[in-house]
Amino acid sequence: MVKNLQLKLVVPLLLAGLAGCGDGSIGTVTGTVKLDGEPLADARVTFYPQIDASEAFDNAGTSAGRTDENGVYELIYNRDTKGALVGEHLVYIETLQEGGGGDYGQGRKEMVPKRYNSESELKVTVKSGSNTIDFLDLTSEGDKNVGRNVEGAY
Repeated sequence: MVKNLQLKLVVPLLLAGLAGCGDGSIGTVTGTVKLDGEPLADARVTFYPQIDASEAFDNAGTSAGRTDENGVYELIYNRDTKGALVGEHLVYIETLQEGGGGDYGQGRKEMVPKRYNSESELKVTVKSGSNTIDFLDLTSEGDKNVGRNVEGAY
């Protein structure tokens, strides 16, 4: 009985919190990532929606995907939905490569410059419908890059 009452109170609060996160529209997102002109395999691509801090709570609306051997990714919003929230996003691209350490995580280093992840300057716009957002000009020196869709640079 108490559990049912708790659920009846918690669910509306969660829904009210989500209601502030835009209209909730999702656009499908695929693309290709290249580093120094080569496909970047096994990289994690994460889109963080740029929403007002008063509307945000613990990664609300974050979407992520992993690149295949050709550098191609597809974003997943949640286990039932592919894509990302419609709107502006900050993008992180990261991958860890073996560096020769013995213990798990030891000796591993990030192969993608900070400019594309922890200090990312990559910003893109997801539109409703289908989006192709490529990151084709990333360099290991960390030159600034922008996401591009099939219609051109953002």
